This record gives sequence, structure tokens and C-alpha cells, in this order.
Amino acid sequence: MKTKTNFNSRGQVIVEYVLLMVIAVAVAALISRELVSRQEDSPGILVEKWHSILQTIGDDLPDKAN
Repeated sequence: MKTKTNFNSRGQVIVEYVLLMVIAVAVAALISRELVSRQEDSPGILVEKWHSILQTIGDDLPDKAN
């Protein structure tokens, strides 16, 4: 026979799980926004590094050696 305490603890587990999921999604969204932002004035870290790599490859002249 299930008691009232059992129902309350099961509901608390569900509420805690939902709150943890909300926090995890919010943190992931903040991290993603900072890493891959495509704004001109403040690009994300990954976008900035990728642009730097492409610029370095583009500046490489095959006929000149350093």
C-alpha cells in the first residue's frame, strides 16, 4: 500500500529533476552563445579562432618560404 509520504517523495524527485534540467539547459545555452557568437563586434571564441585559421591559410603564398 502506498502512503502519502511515498507520493510526496516521488513528486519531489520529479521537481528536482526538472529544476536540474532547466539549470543544465540554461548553462549550456550561455556557454554556446559565448563560444559561437557571430556578432561583428564580439565574435565567439570558436568563431574568432576559426577566422584566424582561415586568415592564416589565406595569407600563405606557395612561392615564398619563410
